[in-house]
Amino acid sequence: MKRLAFATIFALMIAPALHADDKPAAKDYVVLKVGDEEIKKSDVETVLKSVFPGDTIPSFDSFEPQQRENILRGIASEHVLLSEANKSGIQNSDVVKEHIKQAEQQIVIEEFLRSKTEATATDDTLKAAYDARVKAMGSGREEVKARHILVKTKADADAIEKKLKKGEEFAKLAKEKSGDPGSAAAGGELGWFASDRMTPEFSKAAFALKKGEISAPVKTDFGWHIIQVEDRRKVEAPTFEQMKPQLKREASAKAVRGVVDDLMKNVKITELDADGHEKPLPLTPEVPAAVAPAAGKAPAADKAPAADKK
Repeated sequence: MKRLAFATIFALMIAPALHADDKPAAKDYVVLKVGDEEIKKSDVETVLKSVFPGDTIPSFDSFEPQQRENILRGIASEHVLLSEANKSGIQNSDVVKEHIKQAEQQIVIEEFLRSKTEATATDDTLKAAYDARVKAMGSGREEVKARHILVKTKADADAIEKKLKKGEEFAKLAKEKSGDPGSAAAGGELGWFASDRMTPEFSKAAFALKKGEISAPVKTDFGWHIIQVEDRRKVEAPTFEQMKPQLKREASAKAVRGVVDDLMKNVKITELDADGHEKPLPLTPEVPAAVAPAAGKAPAADKAPAADKK
């Protein structure tokens, strides 16, 4: 069966959610007839491999009836379209031939890299990477959910502190007074973050507060902050199985970079300008010099909150 996926992807997008992942897999059988062509369940699952990433490929039997119908309808429409396209002779056009050439080159490269790197992401190497990651993260680390108001001077911060003590709403003052463009519109909301995600002075003040407390003015390189802690929580490290797909992607990407770098070292690669002047192409991209943060930039913009990094 030819690998057709465009209409199948569309069918999955509009289909209802997958529920029955634990249904037992049935034997291979013909699930669809398009004219004289028979399409087996195994053929459909080959198409699903191009839709679902990694190892999370469900069996065709695990889909709900309506979703199976949508998938089959998508595959049938592609077969009908392909048949009509071939009758028209468009497959012999220069445009189609160029697309096929490019696709073939990409497939060859992908399979070559897979053959060179597939042995690098073993359970042992992934477990070692997991252990190192968990150790660096720390088990049971604490996070806070906070808001802040950023101003330029101590006098401005003192004035805001007085308004807060009189009962003015923190989020309202943040929208009106904060110089942090990344959080002011949201009432100073920074989300959840661990202590290492902010500048030391900011983190020290934030993590010293109890839930609902507001800090005195805090000085950092960005200006003066007033911080309100909305909540606190303990975050446990994810399990190995939860992190395994990400660790596998990272290990594969690292292995691919190694293969590419090793091969490129043995080939003379030259860059030319419009006048034909040559110069060696650097094999390692240059890292630009650090740029000083803009005035009033909040720490959250420099170090993103760790709200989703569990």
